Amino acid sequence: MDYQTEIVGNKGYIKIDGDLDSEQSGEALRKAFNQVYDQGKRTIILDLSGVQIINSYGIGKILMCYKRLKADNGALMVKPLQGFVKETFELLMLDKLLPQDQ
Repeated sequence: MDYQTEIVGNKGYIKIDGDLDSEQSGEALRKAFNQVYDQGKRTIILDLSGVQIINSYGIGKILMCYKRLKADNGALMVKPLQGFVKETFELLMLDKLLPQDQ
């Protein structure tokens, strides 16, 4: 399982397809994050439009990425959220922590 990454200008993008609720998906996110991070990008945008289900495992991996970027004066952002993922982010107040990239 691999997630698509893309570099546009000074931003890195990670497109997550499928559910973010298992060790395999969490490991794929970590791998994609490191791939973008190691290229020197400190603004990373997660595209969660392909995610139907997210649980504490997925949230934990996202927060790990956030913490690493924050320590480097970077920013983790999300593309506009929808459905269950949006509800989960709002419930956990992650929408306040991770700004949306238009």
